[in-house]
Amino acid sequence: MKIVIADDEPSMLDRLRRSIKQLDDKYGEIEICGEAENGLRLVDIVESMPDIDLVISDVRMPIMDGLSALVYLKHIKPKLKMVMLSSESPATMRAASGDGEQAKADLTKKTEMLEKIAVRVRNRERAEGKINTILEGCEKLALDPHDMARHYGAQGFVRKPASPDKLAQIMDGLKSSAFIKVEI
Repeated sequence: MKIVIADDEPSMLDRLRRSIKQLDDKYGEIEICGEAENGLRLVDIVESMPDIDLVISDVRMPIMDGLSALVYLKHIKPKLKMVMLSSESPATMRAASGDGEQAKADLTKKTEMLEKIAVRVRNRERAEGKINTILEGCEKLALDPHDMARHYGAQGFVRKPASPDKLAQIMDGLKSSAFIKVEI
């Protein structure tokens, strides 16, 4: 399996690298083909390597956040498997959305607005005075970034710090079509 990893914190990137190396015995050879410190570098690495099997990326990174990288990469490589990392749990990021028809209508409207941002991300456009990243859009629209990662095609979410046990759960879960969430 060929993997690219991304995190802007060198200590987290190192921990992720060491955790992945410990999985070789159980899952066969896992090759880390690239490491990125931001989403733009992640996109460049994946675009230059057509045979990448999995991307593990932090949500919050400079230059281009992990969600924007997810949206762009899934657009150009729909079958690429991606797992998002975050030090924040979905519960702390999730806005109170309420129940009922109005809440559903509000969510639909917000998701449509986020899709306009996603189009800019996919086209690598920047619009002056507008929101230009998926993470910023999630924050402004009070949408849970983890839910939006799932919406845009991520296969899973791992709460930092990465560990061999958490990554093993992800590797096992990648065999199914279910979204994998590891928050231990």
